[in-house]
Amino acid sequence: MSDMDAILQQFELIEKKVDDVVQVRKQLKQENEELHQKIGQLENLIQEKIEAEKKHEELTALVRAKIDSLIGRLEGVTEK
Repeated sequence: MSDMDAILQQFELIEKKVDDVVQVRKQLKQENEELHQKIGQLENLIQEKIEAEKKHEELTALVRAKIDSLIGRLEGVTEK
């Protein structure tokens, strides 16, 4: 094998490695984009759950206030 053949063979090997790196980079970029989308979806889901919990707490407070009011009225009626 001549020096020229050895050099060409080394360049072919380097080209293959560069191609592999480029392919892996594309794959990682795609995976990264998918993960960012998933993060966005999860953040939205968390926000929806926070809002639902807040509404539930408000409803619970309203129900408690109504019940306390009714109990107060009943106590007033029984005391008379």
